[in-house]
Amino acid sequence: MGVVHHSHYFVWFEIGRTELLRDLGMPYAALEEEQLFMPVIEAAARYRAPVRYDEEVDVETELTEVTGVQVRFAYRLLRHPGGEPVATGFSLHAAVNEKGRPRRLPQDVRERLEGLVAPGEARG
Repeated sequence: MGVVHHSHYFVWFEIGRTELLRDLGMPYAALEEEQLFMPVIEAAARYRAPVRYDEEVDVETELTEVTGVQVRFAYRLLRHPGGEPVATGFSLHAAVNEKGRPRRLPQDVRERLEGLVAPGEARG
């Protein structure tokens, strides 16, 4: 059909999330070395326009909520060039240890993440 499969949008969300954490100086691999894992516990996407094969998209990622044990990211996928919105979405992540058991976010990690939450958004 020449249209990118809907599952790829979640891959683009993950890339945006990974790069945001890297830009914060917290690459995901470094978090895992500290036994902090953040699996997705909920995710959704709203598809607004199809993306065709070989088209480029830009990913905008922001933190919208940080609590002691959860982090929520919001995403906008935009056609490149031009900026036409093609999808929006979110993912909610739980903080867990190496055994998959819930744990609190380390204070320094939580503070760095909270610094990115937009004013008026939830901080927990």
